[in-house]
Amino acid sequence: MKTTEILSTKEEVRLHLALYVILIYIRYAHIDYNAPYWVSFTDFSLFNNTTVIIFVSIFYFHYLYIMPWVIRKFTWTRVIVGWAASYMLFVAVRALIEQVLTVWLWNQQNYFAGTPVWYYIFDNIYFSLAPISIATITYIIIYFIRSLQLNQIIQQEKNEAELRFLKSQINPHFIFNTLNNIYYLVYQKSEQALPAIDKLSQLMRYMTYETEQHYIELQKEINYISDFIDLEKMRIAGETQVELTIDIDNPSLLIPPLLLLPFIENGFKHGLLTEREQPFIIHITQKGNQLELFTQNKTNDYNKDKTKGIGLSNIRKRLELQFPNKHTLTIKEEPTTFTCKLILEL
Repeated sequence: MKTTEILSTKEEVRLHLALYVILIYIRYAHIDYNAPYWVSFTDFSLFNNTTVIIFVSIFYFHYLYIMPWVIRKFTWTRVIVGWAASYMLFVAVRALIEQVLTVWLWNQQNYFAGTPVWYYIFDNIYFSLAPISIATITYIIIYFIRSLQLNQIIQQEKNEAELRFLKSQINPHFIFNTLNNIYYLVYQKSEQALPAIDKLSQLMRYMTYETEQHYIELQKEINYISDFIDLEKMRIAGETQVELTIDIDNPSLLIPPLLLLPFIENGFKHGLLTEREQPFIIHITQKGNQLELFTQNKTNDYNKDKTKGIGLSNIRKRLELQFPNKHTLTIKEEPTTFTCKLILEL
């Protein structure tokens, strides 16, 4: 699974820099086909410069303080109060810069002397809309992007936790069945008991170290399946009829571990495997990015657990999580035959 990253502070800064470029272009530039690069920079007047300073000041006040306060516990009252606070600050900052500082430093003021206070406050409603509304929109866009990314991360962590749980179900399930097999061999004083224990040790080593990874090489999974089949054959009385066919182009292709085992384990657990006319068929084929598993076995009504196994229901969930819309699983149950076909797009 590809890990989603939250929009970083550096990426947020880049978005703000892009906003500054747009602001500078609007305030100072215009298209001029006779100028180099078709752009002319003009209007570096005093009050055009102060407008930019006021814009940036109110933008960041609203962006850094008001919007987080509004979003933290959203109500329309907070929206109105927040906008009012930013507007009043706009009026105060503009009056300080353009009616006090510019008079003191350059003997210039933006509004004529004697302008009524009510007119000044009312007139600045229009001018304050730009920094406040742009700060609001910018914050909402970034907040929305981060919320989407956070939701994706939460979903990924949930899926990974569920996958870990499903794989932890497979391991004890397999061990329980295998220990039962070895118990029968020991009980029968079979010479195959010690080789079976050695095989189990190898498989446990595989399950301990390899299955901790998200993906393993296809060849390792096939080797594991082959060892599993050998172990299962040891406990079956009579000559086991298993037809294993493997045709793979790329043994290094990566797949999730323990993905194919439940289908094969199911055949050994519920199948009748000693009839030459109807062997347990296992075909594993890989061409390009497509992996196909086909199994077919004769069902054995006298060799079924009283409790429902978790193998196939488990694997359905894993496929839905790891291969959404990239797998086809067909299971066909007939009176005497159980057939399963899995196609994966890797």
